[in-house]
Amino acid sequence: MPISRCRQGEGPGRKTEGRGHEHDHRRPHPGRLAEAEDVLTAARREEARTARAAERAAARVIKARTARTEARKALRAAERTGKGIAAATRRLATREARLVELVETARTARAEAAAARRSRRTAERKVERISRRAALAATRSVEKITARLGEAALTPAPETDPVLPVDQLPAVEVIEAHAARYADLDRQAKDLARLAEAEKSWLRQLPNGTYGRGVVINRNPGRSILDQAAVALDYTARGEVPPRKASRSTFKCDATALLAALEEADPAALALIA
Repeated sequence: MPISRCRQGEGPGRKTEGRGHEHDHRRPHPGRLAEAEDVLTAARREEARTARAAERAAARVIKARTARTEARKALRAAERTGKGIAAATRRLATREARLVELVETARTARAEAAAARRSRRTAERKVERISRRAALAATRSVEKITARLGEAALTPAPETDPVLPVDQLPAVEVIEAHAARYADLDRQAKDLARLAEAEKSWLRQLPNGTYGRGVVINRNPGRSILDQAAVALDYTARGEVPPRKASRSTFKCDATALLAALEEADPAALALIA
C-alpha cells in the first residue's frame, strides 16, 4: 500500500494548519508582546555592557598612547646621553606592540557596541509595533462589548416614514411607474457621482489659486470630529456603559427586475419614464 503523504506532514491537513499558524502569528497576542519586551530588556542590557566595554577599551588606548609617548621621550634622552639605549628601545617596541593590540581590541568593542545598539533599536520598533496592534485590538474589543451592552438601553429611534394604510394604496401601475423612475434616476445619479469624483480627483492635483476666467482652487482645513473609540474607552474605564441610540431604519427600493422587464418588453418605455 502506498504511504499516505499526510502522515509525512505534506497533506492538505498540514497546509491548513500552516495557514492557521500564520494567521495566529499576525494577530496581536499578549504572549508575543511579553516575549518582545523580554528581548528588548536583554538588548538594552547588552547595549549597556558593550558600551561600557567600548569605553574601557578606549581608555586603555589613551593610556597606552601616553605610555608610548613617554617611551619615545626616554629613548631620545638615552640617545643623547648614550646610556640605556637598548633597554629604551625594547621598552618602546613593547609599548607600541601593546598599543596596536589595544587599538584592535577597541575597534572590535566599538563594532560590538554598534551592533548591540542596532539590535536594541530593532527590538524597540518591534515592541512598539506589537503594542500598537494590541491597543487597536483592545479598542475594537471594547467597542464591541460596549455596543452589546448599550443595546439594552437604547434611546428611541427617530420616527419612521409615514406609511399609507392598506385601503389608500395606489394602483400597481402607479407604484411601478414611480419605482422605475426612481431606479433610473438613482442609476444616473450614481454614474454622474462617479464621473464627478474622477474629475475632482484630477482637480486635486492643482495647487491653490485662480485659473482662467474664474476657476478657483482652494483648500479649507479639516474639521474636528468626535473620537467615538476614545469616548467608549473613557466610559468603560469609569465602569459605565456608553450611551447609544437607535438609528433610523434604512429604506431601499429595488426595481432592477422591473427595469429589465420593461426594457425587454418595450425599450422605448424607459425613455418615456426618464
